[in-house]
Amino acid sequence: MTRTEADITLDEAEKLWLAGEKPQAREAFRRARLLYHEGGDTIGEAQALVQIGDLEAETGHAPGAREAYVEARALYAHAGDQRHQAGVLVRLGRLAQRHGDSATARGCYASAHELYDSASDSSGLGHVCRRLGHLEREAGGQDRALDHYRQALGHFRHGGDTLGEAHTLRALAGIARGLGQWDRARSKCDLAIDLFREAGDMLGEAKGLRDLAQVLGAEGDTAAARKAMHQAARLFAKAGDARAHDEAEAAARTWG
Repeated sequence: MTRTEADITLDEAEKLWLAGEKPQAREAFRRARLLYHEGGDTIGEAQALVQIGDLEAETGHAPGAREAYVEARALYAHAGDQRHQAGVLVRLGRLAQRHGDSATARGCYASAHELYDSASDSSGLGHVCRRLGHLEREAGGQDRALDHYRQALGHFRHGGDTLGEAHTLRALAGIARGLGQWDRARSKCDLAIDLFREAGDMLGEAKGLRDLAQVLGAEGDTAAARKAMHQAARLFAKAGDARAHDEAEAAARTWG
């Protein structure tokens, strides 16, 4: 398939973003969007808009992110693309949730759930259920959060989404840890770590090990907690997250 000027510009924008050159990346994404529009490529234009929205969200520009997502959703709807339209709705829900608008977030997640269900997308349904679990957990509804996380786990397993399953197990471990259910928390952490490792997700594995270390520390097994936290720190370093590495090493020192 022949790559267009818009495709090349979009790639350049992604590289600039990864390099930390966000203003230049923003302009490149906008150029790509314009090129896709001029070429009549609706899906390409929508993809560029989603990335513009993601960049604006990351840099704290919520209105700009929301505007880009709404435009992208309209383009996906026009093209009859249910899965990507649902994905944009999840982003809009996360944006609303981040800014304390739980009612809008719930509405976005409900709409996304309907679209994913219509498209028979198990992984998408799992992501929506997990987001709803996070929403309930933030509101203090632990039981409702558990219900959503369990539904998410079922959807991810049905769809063979290993990473989705691993992230959900981390969420379940977090609830168990908060309730002082150490055996359950440790079991969920172990399962999540194995899945992250299987999928080759080094950062996810590091976070799972950090969770495990916290559980072990709370149980009083300081030697095992220290070992797990050092392992997490090494993986954070390999994954390029220097801040998380330093924080993990500092946490490990608290256990002697």
